[in-house]
Amino acid sequence: MSATDQLIVALDQPTLRDALTCAQRLKGLVRWVKVGSILFTAAGPEAVARMRGLGLRVMLDLKFFDIPSTVELSCRAAVRQRVALVTVHASGQREMLEAAMRGIHEEARKTRIKPPQVLAVTVLTSTGAGAARGTRRRVLDLARGAQHAGCDGVVASAREAPALRKAFGRTLRILCPGIRPRHAQMGDQERIATPAEAVARGADWLVVGRPITAAADPRRAAERILQEMEDGAHAHA
Repeated sequence: MSATDQLIVALDQPTLRDALTCAQRLKGLVRWVKVGSILFTAAGPEAVARMRGLGLRVMLDLKFFDIPSTVELSCRAAVRQRVALVTVHASGQREMLEAAMRGIHEEARKTRIKPPQVLAVTVLTSTGAGAARGTRRRVLDLARGAQHAGCDGVVASAREAPALRKAFGRTLRILCPGIRPRHAQMGDQERIATPAEAVARGADWLVVGRPITAAADPRRAAERILQEMEDGAHAHA
């Protein structure tokens, strides 16, 4: 998988206008964007539609976590928006995760739309880096539950990616947020990694937000991150 297929830019701007401006600057360089709670609350499904209209694949990152029937209906709605990735909380337990998968695949069959992949969020990267062994164990336990429920992959920090890869091989995809390029500030993330480190540790996708979207030149910032990812892939080869 090329770096351009692995990089997901988080469009966490407060308005659709700002998000579209950033996306247009990156058009032709990146292939994925993330629409999360900030942008979706501001602009709703139109944000997804406009990004898809630019030819971008969309990760809908709303981290569904509710009673099973609500999560199932939310996932059915996500299918109709033709997103490519959907997130749910792994701590929602197996019944909720199974409801998510049921909603995704039944709605996809009914509408003849390609189903999005479902990623279960394990432990947020803003969680302190203190008890590394305990965090790793928690991530692996949550990933195991997600796999049993039929999820396609997990969201976890790059610090846990090697343990996940060792435990699950390629049966689960791994998406890593908390990515900071070399020499960047940590911000409100705790368990972070550089783009090269994340790729070398086994990440399938990397989510990067402010290091790109808040840069004076977002396109140049994205180019530098893509280069770091390529460096990590070559080091891992």
